[in-house]
Amino acid sequence: MSTGAFAQEAEAWRKVAEAIQLGTKVKIQTIEGKRISGTLMRVDGKEILVKKNTRRPEPAVAILFDDISKLEREQKGDGPNVAKAIGIGLATGASVILSLFLIAAAMQFD
Repeated sequence: MSTGAFAQEAEAWRKVAEAIQLGTKVKIQTIEGKRISGTLMRVDGKEILVKKNTRRPEPAVAILFDDISKLEREQKGDGPNVAKAIGIGLATGASVILSLFLIAAAMQFD
């Protein structure tokens, strides 16, 4: 890929980043394969500033547009939600009840 193509790609990522509202959770993958999830804090001419989603506070990370291979908004369905938790709970409860019936039936035939 020529230098001009890299410049065009960086410009395209800048336009994508500018279209995302500040404060939005984003996912980024760099050309080297590093993945970063965080909150978009700033977009300027050459880089974006992202506050990483971590348990312990870390400084924000500046990522050059030249280093980005993928940039997208984090979808709300990416993490666990209430419906998934309810489904898992119901499936677990049903399997426990079925197991108890099978144990009771096996004890009657002994």
